Amino acid sequence: MYLALGQVPVILGNVAENLNIMEKTIVNAQKEKSIDLIAFPELFITGYNLKDNYNNVSEVIPGNGQAQEGIKEIAKKHDITILTGIVERANKSLFNSAIMIGPDGYIGHCRKQYLPNFGPFEERTYFGEGNEPKVFETNFGNIGVQICYDLFFPDVSMKLAQQGADVIINLAASPTTSRPLFHRVLPARAIETTCYYGFVNNIGTQGNLVFAGESCIFDPRGKIMEEIVKFEEGTIVCKIPLENVQKYRDARPVLRDSMNKD
Repeated sequence: MYLALGQVPVILGNVAENLNIMEKTIVNAQKEKSIDLIAFPELFITGYNLKDNYNNVSEVIPGNGQAQEGIKEIAKKHDITILTGIVERANKSLFNSAIMIGPDGYIGHCRKQYLPNFGPFEERTYFGEGNEPKVFETNFGNIGVQICYDLFFPDVSMKLAQQGADVIINLAASPTTSRPLFHRVLPARAIETTCYYGFVNNIGTQGNLVFAGESCIFDPRGKIMEEIVKFEEGTIVCKIPLENVQKYRDARPVLRDSMNKD
């Protein structure tokens, strides 16, 4: 499969303009290769640092809100599957969610499980917690999805692998202060799960937060395959040889042994 990661700045609260940014990014990426899946960062469609304005851009999922209708149109027009962050509204609560939409429409969505409430982060003030991680079955592979801080809890990644994920993608809004921690943990999660691991991060300034990007992809041995330069707008397009996943798992059967332990 061909996986792309879109590291591009957004406009806080402007769903229409962020959809335009998404489409332009896809058009530019497809000039290089035919792409199966492109992933965008945490809360990409709305911007991350909206605080009291999250409700204004929230949508029931699945549904026909502005963001979802726009993504559906882009996915169909360009024959591509899109994974992106979005604000979900359900039962009078808001959730920091990820949604996957393909050329034929809605595939699935999941909610961030662990909400940071320290330093500059106040997510518990605005969002409810998600439950189980989800793996999306597609015609190009099984894709596990997690959101930013979920990375630091090993059980989230391992459950995705145990549910059949061959690729795990982390949608992030990781500011410059957090970058060194993410880049130490990411290869460890790839090794633990023997999955290909994608990390797609926001870039630019949103309020008091500065995002440097450094989106990247690791192989199941924790070796970096591709990375976007710090503070640079750009897109990775990487071939993910899923036929090699079982080879890695046979050589180091961490996943097998995690499921067989009494």
